Amino acid sequence: MTAWELGVALAAVTLGSLVQGALGFGLSLVVAPMLSLVQPDALPATILFLALPMTAVMALRERGAVDGRGVAFASAGRVVGTAGGVALVSVVADDGLSVLVGAVIVAAVALSVFGPALEPGARTTLLAGAASGVMGTVAAVGGAPLALAYQTRPGPEVRSTLAVVFVVGTLVSLGALAIVGHVRAWHALLALELTPAMALGLALSGRAASLLDRAWLRPAILTFAALGGAAAVAEGLLG
Repeated sequence: MTAWELGVALAAVTLGSLVQGALGFGLSLVVAPMLSLVQPDALPATILFLALPMTAVMALRERGAVDGRGVAFASAGRVVGTAGGVALVSVVADDGLSVLVGAVIVAAVALSVFGPALEPGARTTLLAGAASGVMGTVAAVGGAPLALAYQTRPGPEVRSTLAVVFVVGTLVSLGALAIVGHVRAWHALLALELTPAMALGLALSGRAASLLDRAWLRPAILTFAALGGAAAVAEGLLG
């Protein structure tokens, strides 16, 4: 990448890491569009290499609040959902899938706003994990379903629980990509080059998280999830 392109990537990673560090999700929603403009071949492996240490740090940072039962159900659902997403991609056009996934997320946000909020029970987390696997595979918005499932829970529980699930999901995704030959050494090297920006965003997220936790976490989750869904719809329609 040129110096200008690298600067764009660094800025996007800083912002994406800040968002995910505060909300529990959002890195790929911010970074993927920018990285696709300057280095499209870096997707999705480079983001996964970045996400792995970031989510591990997040899980450790608020480890006392992890919902272990939720992690088990969501992780199981995510593995199944990822396999389903791979199958869908092989038989359905990417643009159509993006529109469908985005519309489902926007509808889920609307139901959360105008109907009863979801509670992260066993069935909810299992289904959210499966949806996360499918949506993350076909439209890079895998964080939104899990965040919506935990929208009523305290901030530390949301961030730490999602972080543990994402660690598991990222390892599964990297392994699957490596098996089919879509992971290269330069993906890891680019992620290493972008790591200082990730560390900066994560460091800044602590203050943002404390502010959101006072009363703004659920509105922020709903807003960002809706934006991600709308972006997926727009990408599918314009693509």
